[in-house]
Amino acid sequence: MKKLLTWVAVGLLTTAILDPILYSMLDMPIPWTRDLLMAVGGIGGFYLLVKFRNDI
Repeated sequence: MKKLLTWVAVGLLTTAILDPILYSMLDMPIPWTRDLLMAVGGIGGFYLLVKFRNDI
């Protein structure tokens, strides 16, 4: 469970950071809603890792 949460948190935050860079390089409109949702999901994953660090 810990490895899955780590993968989710790191993956979503990395994608949320790199996605706008990729879209701006391709001269396409940036999907901010999707990027914000990915960032919130990544932060939520880290929150769960910290909150339940002794249980998982």
